[in-house]
Amino acid sequence: MLPRTLSNFMNAFTASDHTFYPFATTNAQDFQNLMSVYLDATLHPLLKKTDFTQEGWRIGPENPRIAEAEGDGNPEDSKLVFKGVVYNEMKGQMSDAGYLFYIRFQDHIFPSINNSGGDPQKITDLTYEQLKKFHAEHYHPSNAKLMTYGDMPLADHLREIDAQMSAFERIEADIEHKQPIDLSNGPRTVKVFGPVDPLADPDKQYKTSVSWIAGDTSDVVESFSVALLSSLLMDGYGSPLYKGLIESGIGTDFSPNAGYDGSAATGIFSVGLTGVSESNIETVKSEVQKILQDVHDKGFEQGKIDGYLHQLELSLKHKTANFGMSVLQRLKGKWFSGTDPFDSLAWNDTVAAFKAKLAQGGYLEGLLNKYFMNDNTLTFTMAPSENYGAELAKEEEERLALKIAQATEEAGGEGAARTFFEQRELELLEEQSKSNTQDLSCLPSVHVKDIPRKKEPVIVRDEVLNGTKVQWREAPTNGLTYFRAINTFENLPDELRALIPLFSDSIMRLGTKDMTMEQLEDLIKLKTGGVSISYMTTPSPTDFHHASEGLVLRGMALDRNVPEMFSLLRKLILETNFDSPEAALRIRQLLQSSADGIVNDIASSGHAYARRYAESGLTRDAYLTEQLDDQNRIS
Repeated sequence: MLPRTLSNFMNAFTASDHTFYPFATTNAQDFQNLMSVYLDATLHPLLKKTDFTQEGWRIGPENPRIAEAEGDGNPEDSKLVFKGVVYNEMKGQMSDAGYLFYIRFQDHIFPSINNSGGDPQKITDLTYEQLKKFHAEHYHPSNAKLMTYGDMPLADHLREIDAQMSAFERIEADIEHKQPIDLSNGPRTVKVFGPVDPLADPDKQYKTSVSWIAGDTSDVVESFSVALLSSLLMDGYGSPLYKGLIESGIGTDFSPNAGYDGSAATGIFSVGLTGVSESNIETVKSEVQKILQDVHDKGFEQGKIDGYLHQLELSLKHKTANFGMSVLQRLKGKWFSGTDPFDSLAWNDTVAAFKAKLAQGGYLEGLLNKYFMNDNTLTFTMAPSENYGAELAKEEEERLALKIAQATEEAGGEGAARTFFEQRELELLEEQSKSNTQDLSCLPSVHVKDIPRKKEPVIVRDEVLNGTKVQWREAPTNGLTYFRAINTFENLPDELRALIPLFSDSIMRLGTKDMTMEQLEDLIKLKTGGVSISYMTTPSPTDFHHASEGLVLRGMALDRNVPEMFSLLRKLILETNFDSPEAALRIRQLLQSSADGIVNDIASSGHAYARRYAESGLTRDAYLTEQLDDQNRIS
């Protein structure tokens, strides 16, 4: 029998109203194998009760094996606690203050939509019978969307899909489109409490946002226009909202919900900040409204609009290994909300319609007036609470006691209930151990004969130009040129290495003596697909005790704009103005922004910190990487 416990071998992404199961491979046989397994597992899962208790939630002794072996030993080992993979994953996720802010905001603006991963305080209300019923009603082909991308024959995919789908009878599809709260009657204000960040400024612990309903997303042209409007208002250090809210010092960074969300049937536009003082809470909303009014009165510069349209052109030409996934990510939200996916894919038609409306004059200003120049808003604020963690632990303790009391009554006594919990825990451990000895021959396999014996070689050409080593890779790239230059360091002191991330961030923040960063950002968007400067380290291929490090410069541009890309990189590297009166203030803002929420990163990615620290004593490359944020590491 085919093993069908999804979490054992499948990758899934859960959104607020759908789950999708992506897979990819370059091997045709492997693709067929994966498709058969994924379709079988999603449409015909076993959904055993033991799967529910193991993956979902249950009550059990904290350490059943030790408790069983030691009898009346350490009482902590036999202490009953909530267990379950999803339950504990979501406890960790909800300990991230940024995620908590976003989820609680969603709870209030979209009360009809549930937490996609599950709220631990609600997970323990779910029963196995409810799970089975929900799966039968919703995880059905009548509710499914399927997308394939690649160069393999579509007819082969369709035959496999038809073979799996034909076993089902059509049911009435779930086409309810969840709607946000009604804000047409004026402003609403919501305040909730969250944890304190011990590393942040104790006087700037508030997070707050102001949100508007932004129209029907099935109007593809208008939704595209509002998304572009959001970018003009918020993206980049020179954007009006960044300058007016973050550069002015009201907050340290945009809130997790900031920007335009067009994934549901109704769009939401939010502007929010983290690192806000209590005295500035009301200032945020008034300042946002003031900035929007000022932008409306002045209008938008055509050059900035052209820069974003240029970025769109490049994104359509820029093909990566994740291109199919990015298309799916772009389609799925609106697809499930009723928008025809082919309308969403018709980018050229959408851009042409946008340009036609723009040519009539005042189009973007009109959208500002239509949706945002009013007080039909939701102001959502999360205040810090010193007691938040203790109150959360107390709530869980009381909920656990209630569940144990219910189980005790059903079992006919405390001893019977505890025996049941302990016996079930041991049975789950035994079942887990079976996975190491199960017969996996029923799973489809890829054999050596299915793998091509030859792979098309990657041809590179090495040259030396003006004393500099240059390597060329010529390939079809849709008219784009990709550039990477590495400047290696020799014997860099540790105290200077620690400053490299701040140094590279500053280069992309401070501007030069003859150009502001806003002007440089506009030029970067208009002439390139982006440029960057960051730290890199790479291990020696022959000696793990050695590694090279340096700065890596990256850029992408249409072939015709390559000279401008080189000029911009040169200007940023050689002409950044570190001595201007504003430089110290902006560097301080960079430090505050990078420090904001660092405790949340530890809570959600503590395993990554632990792994890097453990690896740092093994190789020189790992040691260098551990000293710096590994997002700066060259791939």
